[in-house]
Amino acid sequence: MKPTFHITQKNTLLDATFKMRITNLQPCEVVTLRAKMCDNLGTHWESFAEFLSDSNGEINLATAQPLSGTYFTPDVNGLFWSMVPKVDNKPKRRTPLKPLETTLILMREQEVLAVTSIIRNVVSPKVNRFPLRERGLVGTFFCHPESGPLPTVIVLGGSEGGLRESNAALLASYGFNTLALAYFGIEDLPKELVNIPLEYIQNAIDWLRDNPKVDFTKLGIFGTSKGGELALLSASMFPSIKAVVGYVPSGVVYPGIGHSAPGNSSWQFKGESLPFAFGEIPKEVTLEINREMQIGEPISWRKTYQWWAEGEKQAEIPVEDIQGPVLLISGGDDRLWPADLLSEKVITRLKEHNHPYTYEHINFPNAGHSFGVPGFPTSQSVVSLFGNGKLLLGGTPKDNSQAQFEAWENVKIFFNKYLTVSSV
Repeated sequence: MKPTFHITQKNTLLDATFKMRITNLQPCEVVTLRAKMCDNLGTHWESFAEFLSDSNGEINLATAQPLSGTYFTPDVNGLFWSMVPKVDNKPKRRTPLKPLETTLILMREQEVLAVTSIIRNVVSPKVNRFPLRERGLVGTFFCHPESGPLPTVIVLGGSEGGLRESNAALLASYGFNTLALAYFGIEDLPKELVNIPLEYIQNAIDWLRDNPKVDFTKLGIFGTSKGGELALLSASMFPSIKAVVGYVPSGVVYPGIGHSAPGNSSWQFKGESLPFAFGEIPKEVTLEINREMQIGEPISWRKTYQWWAEGEKQAEIPVEDIQGPVLLISGGDDRLWPADLLSEKVITRLKEHNHPYTYEHINFPNAGHSFGVPGFPTSQSVVSLFGNGKLLLGGTPKDNSQAQFEAWENVKIFFNKYLTVSSV
């Protein structure tokens, strides 16, 4: 009998759990399993692991210890998160939200023993995608065409700008409507994250209020990094928002980001810039960053943001005004900014004001700043290219992947609980 793959997927969505075994091998023989994938940005990824089959000629990916490869401990997801990009000069073709196909190739030395593939969807085929270009808004609305009004979540990206749809698309696959909303860095929106008018969020809320597919009594917001800061801020100002999730967020308003950022806030309302944290930074912190820049090391801004927020009470977001529950997710090894400490500031403030709704901060001690849709490779999640330099994000590829899966499960549970029943 030929070597055979046995793959069981809970469903075809990107975040679904699955099982994988290989049978009909020779007992105790060494084989190599390779994985190849082209993502939605046109980048090709590859990974591999070398295994020793057991006495029955089988390999269980959940328990098998790789002899060598792109990952080193038993992990059914190992071939997926450990993928590394293949460098080539071929033109990259963007295919947003297209199903991801991963090809698995089983080899004995140079001999191909078996080939199969796994299809994983970023969005359910049952969800409709509608580009939104009304009222000055730039976004994408995901909804269920056959349903009545549903709970709806506004989904915000971070300081990378532009329009990120993956979080919104996958969340919509679990029974919500979602609005992936850009707020700078694309089309006619502001070019930089500087003095973004909060009326823009109000416009999005008004658009959702007028949409017959939206149950406006069950409106949530979900933001990542600077988008998490914006989510907390928006929920504190607009009482229509009834549930908030922040991935690696800040409960403090920080300076803007961009060439015109010095001396400016990230946000404004009614033409007035919001107060922002800009406390004094110790000389040794500045010297450390200058040294990292000079020698080309990845730069950590954690200490800078930490000192900016020190004692800057006027810049704290009045999260006690949020009219619903709050869930915050952070990494204990976040090197971009101290989202773990900033999240605790939020929790402390909510406690001090006897916030009547549920609030929780879940920290993943070994994870960094990279929280997003689970199931994508995380081999590049520790360091990120930024301009001519590199940013240190923290964590390890494996820890970041595990945290993404666990965090995402908590997000789904949270919105299911608080946007499908009374949020009090």
